[in-house]
Amino acid sequence: MDNSMPKNITRCIRCGTCCLKGGPILHQEDKKILLAGRIGYQHLITIRKGELAFNPISGKLEPVHQELIKVRGKGEDWSCFFYYDEKEASCTIYAHRFLECRLLKCWDTSGIVPVIGKNTIIRADIINSNDPIIKVIETHEQECSYQEVENLISALSGTDKSKNLAKLTELVRKDLAIRSYAISDLGLEAMFELFIFGRPLFKVLSARGLTIRMAHDDPQQYPPELEPFLNTNLKFD
Repeated sequence: MDNSMPKNITRCIRCGTCCLKGGPILHQEDKKILLAGRIGYQHLITIRKGELAFNPISGKLEPVHQELIKVRGKGEDWSCFFYYDEKEASCTIYAHRFLECRLLKCWDTSGIVPVIGKNTIIRADIINSNDPIIKVIETHEQECSYQEVENLISALSGTDKSKNLAKLTELVRKDLAIRSYAISDLGLEAMFELFIFGRPLFKVLSARGLTIRMAHDDPQQYPPELEPFLNTNLKFD
């Protein structure tokens, strides 16, 4: 487990460290909080299968073996969306907090360790099975899989670097095009995008040391918020 928590404490001192490190992963038990309308899709983010994420057991970034649903962060960091007022270290949904939040005691992790990665929910558990977005999610997973992303990144050290960069660029385009279709044709609200599709690939690649070089020569029309990221070429920093 992470060793950066305050030492020599036996109760919560409201330091906010656990909340600042990120929101919880959701479990089946947490569905009742969602069904009660305590929070919405706009408060969630999907960690897709194969995506790199922090493993609290090993303390390392590792590919996740299953899809996970997590409370999203604020802005560009992972601090829990529901954490506010750092002076008071307060939670806006404390009375209805999720399972991992109820179990987490930084001075005694025996309660939370057994549930990590167990009985977690996926998108299909909390989306109406008749919703057309389900099919779009399936297409996105097939066309923009993290397994392919990882294979291409690993291959960049080989002799076909430019070819593999081009393939990564195409994955970024597909990722954005599918998001665009969901927003423009299916009426998906932009605030639900991170839950429906997870983080955009261009942001994931940027975090891995690959940056986006803009180009604007694609005739296809996309919503204005996506246009700056289309027809991209990838390059190393």
